[in-house]
Amino acid sequence: MKAIELRAQPRTLTGKHVKLLRRQDVVPGVVYGHNIDPVPVQFNTKELAHALKRAGSSATVQLAVEGTASPYLVIFRDVQHHPIRRGITHVDLQALSLTETVRVPVNVVVVGKSPAVEVLGGVLLQTLMELEIEALPMDLVPVIEVDISGLAEIGDSISVADLDIPETITVLNAPDATIVQVTFQAAEEAPTAAVEAVVEPVAAVVAPEDERKP
Repeated sequence: MKAIELRAQPRTLTGKHVKLLRRQDVVPGVVYGHNIDPVPVQFNTKELAHALKRAGSSATVQLAVEGTASPYLVIFRDVQHHPIRRGITHVDLQALSLTETVRVPVNVVVVGKSPAVEVLGGVLLQTLMELEIEALPMDLVPVIEVDISGLAEIGDSISVADLDIPETITVLNAPDATIVQVTFQAAEEAPTAAVEAVVEPVAAVVAPEDERKP
């Protein structure tokens, strides 16, 4: 995978003043890590969004900060969004050491087609959307793929222990944790029978004999 690169500029505005940056299509952030002081930075919104889409929460990024001699090797640790517009409002990036392992969540992506789903009409249930992994920075991956083409029967499943994971990556989830499973299709509920209303016959009202018309 080609290295993900991102540019940033040093940031001087802090606190409430960062609102001025967002109005200029600029996102504030901070770089922190082992043996470094926090570095306030700012990003072009489009460039940041593109890098974040590629890297997710687990792939490393080469971050070049203007005025800095060498880039930082970082991962996205926290990304804040506007509650309504959903735009990025702030990012935290952790600078990494090439010789120290790091723990990160990584998304699980299902690939392939299951015969149990395609032929037998089963339903694929994914119970784990991400895994917690530990690895050296250069061994981190953006996603972990789970191939479901071997799920041939209803009830077949794939657990953490079944994954083909490189030896350089340690998955911290329980080995017997189920990631995906094929289940029976939920039966449709039978329509509720309409309850017929019971209409009691109305008794005929008979006028007294002296009130009957001749």
